[in-house]
Amino acid sequence: MPAFHLRSDWTFLAPPERLWPLIADSPQYPRWWPGFERAEQVDDDGGVVRCRVRGDFGLTLEFVQHVVVREPPRRLEFRADGDLVGRGTWALAVHGGGTRVVMLWEVDLGRAWLRTLSRLPPVKRWMARSHHRVMEQGRRSLAALLGE
Repeated sequence: MPAFHLRSDWTFLAPPERLWPLIADSPQYPRWWPGFERAEQVDDDGGVVRCRVRGDFGLTLEFVQHVVVREPPRRLEFRADGDLVGRGTWALAVHGGGTRVVMLWEVDLGRAWLRTLSRLPPVKRWMARSHHRVMEQGRRSLAALLGE
């Protein structure tokens, strides 16, 4: 069972069709998402992307994202391997005149020392807060990119 079950819930004025190309194109995240230091496409179709994200206090996590479900413009699921091990899901749905975006991360930490530290409740809370701050940076940057 994954140690972290993290949920981000965003609402935008733009329709899903406008958000989908930005969310589904993870190699472009470093252009607009401050927490993403690197996202390099490894294969020809964009299904495998090597990522590096930076959280609080300079903690850097590297993982490889393997897309397992791509249903434009509604759903993107991927498996993560590396410093983050588990699954991520982006779900986009029409909401009012815009879009509700829900991102779920169900992951554990791949590095043994981080996994051990994350079992300490204060450290686990700190890691979850760091994740939510990185996600909020992404939400704000995506809203600015959309002109919202």
